[in-house]
Amino acid sequence: MKNLDIINDIGAPALVTGVNIFARGKTTPAFGTTSWADLCTYAMAGGGYLLTYMGWGPKNYSGFIKNVAIAAAPLAFEKLYNQLKGTPVVGRVSRPVAMNRVSRYPGPANESPFQSVRLV
Repeated sequence: MKNLDIINDIGAPALVTGVNIFARGKTTPAFGTTSWADLCTYAMAGGGYLLTYMGWGPKNYSGFIKNVAIAAAPLAFEKLYNQLKGTPVVGRVSRPVAMNRVSRYPGPANESPFQSVRLV
């Protein structure tokens, strides 16, 4: 049984998670309608696989780069599938909704049955 490599096995998914959390905080789109979170996810998955396949990058960190790509791949594939299928992304809000007042449109609120009764 092989030992757990902290840098490659835990550090790479932690880096992907950190980048996703940071990128989801960006409200401005990167290019057109593509969000920063989508762009970063595609870059980590595609770039990691490309760098590993081509043998580019530092030799000491080739396992780390490959693990970054492996950790980012499921989310990248899901985002790509949803984008190609046209499925709306659940939970994406452009800005929070401000609640200034409560509206009772189309009619008044129901009155309680003993609203005008006075207790002595």
